Amino acid sequence: MYSIRYIQIKPIFRSHLSLAFASLILVLSLNVRADHNVHQDSQGEVIFGYDTVAYFTMGKPVKGSKDISVEWLGGKWLFANEKHRKLFLADQGKYIPQYGGYCSVGTIFGSHSNADPKAWRIVDGKLYLFADKTTLKAWGIGYSLTQTANKVWEKAKAVLP
Repeated sequence: MYSIRYIQIKPIFRSHLSLAFASLILVLSLNVRADHNVHQDSQGEVIFGYDTVAYFTMGKPVKGSKDISVEWLGGKWLFANEKHRKLFLADQGKYIPQYGGYCSVGTIFGSHSNADPKAWRIVDGKLYLFADKTTLKAWGIGYSLTQTANKVWEKAKAVLP
């Protein structure tokens, strides 16, 4: 006959086991949540319909027009005017938001959460979006966060379709 013995886990090992389990869940969540290249709202619009070029040319978030748009990377990009659409078509890589338009700080933690188009910053010629103004301020504490987010995003992109 076999007997079953219960193994008692010491509290210190329990916390390490919990940490390892949480890390595993985080890694798996990257595969589950990163399901497209750019974040889209329920209508398929990128950046909730804001003109990505306007951040660079006008220095502020501006709503785009449904009549002036481009389908790219599976999403619909809206623009405030035809000039912005042409600039985008000439160099999409320059204008697309980092981390697929998801919250830049959330990306560090493997969370692909919505970004508020009004919480943004351009750093080194790249557009970063944030969940809210508080998250934007946290990002500004140190740009070393950018390096961490870049590493996490590269892993997440590897599993994108």
